[in-house]
Amino acid sequence: MAPKIESVLLPARLTGMNQCVICAVSAIKVAVAGPDKAKYSRPRIVGAPLDLPDGPYEVTFAGRAQAVQRRKGTWIGLE
Repeated sequence: MAPKIESVLLPARLTGMNQCVICAVSAIKVAVAGPDKAKYSRPRIVGAPLDLPDGPYEVTFAGRAQAVQRRKGTWIGLE
């Protein structure tokens, strides 16, 4: 049986650079068997304030936390 694949928009939080803001993560959700139950591919931060300073952040979504960087207004490090 092929895994179930769907595009999702997940609530998220960005913290770092003396900031803590609510945003969202757009990703492809792949349902898998096992304790994790889902994997997310191609995550992208959306809806974050445009005036956030460049630097290191942590994005938290779907019970996961990942280090990211903002450079020249672009989010880097999501995998």
